[in-house]
Amino acid sequence: MLGSWDATHLKLLQMSTRVFALIVGIDEYKSGSIWNLQSCVDDAKNMKRWLMDDLNVPKDQISLLLDRQATKLKIEDTFTQHLVNNPSIERGDAIFIYFAGHGSSLTAPPDWYQDGSKTCAVQVLCPYDHDTKNAQGRITGISDRSLRAMIEQLAAAKGNNITLFLDCCFSPSQTTLNILDRRITRWTPTTKASPDDLYRDIWPGARGSLHVSKLGFYDPDLKSHTTLLACPQGDKALEGKEGGRFTSTFLHTVPQLPLHRTSYSQLFDHLLERAGESQRYLCLGVHKSRVLFDDVPFPADRRLSLATLDSETKLIRVEIGDIHGIVEGSEVSLHLHNRLHSHNPSIASAIVEEVRPSSCLVRAKSHFPTVPKTCWAKISRWNNRRPFRVHLKSTFTTFIRMWKLRGKISSKPGASSSPSGLNVLRVKHPNLADISVTMGRKEATVIQHNPVLLDQEQRVVTIQKTDGEEVIDDAARFNLYLSHRNRASPLRSLIQMELYQLDPSSWSKSGVNSLHNATATIPYETGAIYQVLLRNNSKTDLWPYLAYMDPSRYRISMLYHPDASSEEPPLRSRGTLEIGSGKPGSEALSFALADQKHHDYGYLKLFLCSVPVDMRVLEQDPESSFVSDFEIKSATNHRSKPPIWDAMLASVVFIRHPE
Repeated sequence: MLGSWDATHLKLLQMSTRVFALIVGIDEYKSGSIWNLQSCVDDAKNMKRWLMDDLNVPKDQISLLLDRQATKLKIEDTFTQHLVNNPSIERGDAIFIYFAGHGSSLTAPPDWYQDGSKTCAVQVLCPYDHDTKNAQGRITGISDRSLRAMIEQLAAAKGNNITLFLDCCFSPSQTTLNILDRRITRWTPTTKASPDDLYRDIWPGARGSLHVSKLGFYDPDLKSHTTLLACPQGDKALEGKEGGRFTSTFLHTVPQLPLHRTSYSQLFDHLLERAGESQRYLCLGVHKSRVLFDDVPFPADRRLSLATLDSETKLIRVEIGDIHGIVEGSEVSLHLHNRLHSHNPSIASAIVEEVRPSSCLVRAKSHFPTVPKTCWAKISRWNNRRPFRVHLKSTFTTFIRMWKLRGKISSKPGASSSPSGLNVLRVKHPNLADISVTMGRKEATVIQHNPVLLDQEQRVVTIQKTDGEEVIDDAARFNLYLSHRNRASPLRSLIQMELYQLDPSSWSKSGVNSLHNATATIPYETGAIYQVLLRNNSKTDLWPYLAYMDPSRYRISMLYHPDASSEEPPLRSRGTLEIGSGKPGSEALSFALADQKHHDYGYLKLFLCSVPVDMRVLEQDPESSFVSDFEIKSATNHRSKPPIWDAMLASVVFIRHPE
């Protein structure tokens, strides 16, 4: 893959998925005296699916233990390895610990509590091998004292952004349950383990001092984490066809809430309202007034742009314009916020009436009396007058997949659009198409028919995706921005872009400018680093935005995006700017050529504007960057004169010479 950059920059771009989870679900227990449950495993899988699908948490950041995997030793070892000693987890990252299974309780052994009390019960989580015997004795589960010590150790290492979710109960008011209740209650008596086994089985970090709290998992004063509980002490945690009532209520509720501004306490108000009298849920901990996961999974969505009421025209001004590819007749949806993974339905639709260089004016399509003080707009239809033309190429093995895709893309102009709103047209012959697409079982094969810059024959691209609409959408957006330019070319011949290889030790230029006639042909070297130098020979101070466009994946990534809150334009009149200087915010550029390839190429796309704009809307992946509200808002403060913009395109070709 071409167009990567160093680890410091890459880590910054991954902030949107900084959630790590340990999820445990147990239906079947090793002991024959423990009733098996029906839906804990499904609950655990559904919780993992929610983290991955709704919050976009990477699979490798979630550890899932089910049934036989969820022994006491395995849970504790995974807690240590996946959470406490995980170098990928940084302080402040969100950590989620989920348990669905039986809870239980044992009589406290002597001196378990600081005041010497012997009457209180010790609450425990029941692992798969609970109340069975091993070489050391009876397994008593994971006591509240043990888990508290474990989480305190985790909080000391990674911070207290920790959520403990327990869908079980510990002491139902009726210890003798009828058969029906017994089958649906997530509680079991512990019949064989003794109080002495509790001491032997305790987490090593919990042995040093006497236990103070008699409230167990119900302690409201914990500072290390926030606890979410299925029921109060003495009540029952129940399960049914949809799973545990607590888990199913949670998973049905969170997709309907603006989670980025919903605290744990507010969330539980919604859960209790939904549950009614069927089961009472609890939220405990000093930090329960925090936003869920301390707001970590809800970064700004760069697909949305600031929208405000224009005082002169009384229309809605959106901070996207000609430089972004907007044309009259394009449509936007209006939203109350700009956060990812947080419920954000459209409050109105609007159509573009006037396009300006860096903004546009839109009119609501239906009655929309007032615009909120802060409103956000997302492009829903681009109104690209020339449709993106697609030829669907079927084979005997791909006929059914292609037939389904064929039904989603019309052969009538204006009848179909891509997921991002680009006008797409299906054509019968490859010579009429921009691309030809064949969908396999695990990948898509795309033939690009119209290279914009390089004089190459048909280029075949293999993309590891199974969603044909998404592949076509990526290709359509890629081609839109690759060819996008200002026809007036106000900065023509006034801006010079140069590309230099850097010495890896001194970061000084080690050669001459590689870009000639908008093309650089470079002998490939593993680990080589490069710098882009911009020269501004115009009379205008400029804000430059440099993107790397990778045609092998139809991906657009911002290599340089200046901070709009700065008062000084980075590229001054008659001045220069180094991108890849080694200074903060300007990491060196690096490129990687796959081992099996002897040559490859990509594009450097430079946008220039006399005012700061948000160009991250170009990026194909909404997770790829973090944009703060302040940065976006500040872009509207530079309106002293009508802005100008322009764009440049250069290709970079890498060739691997035989050794």
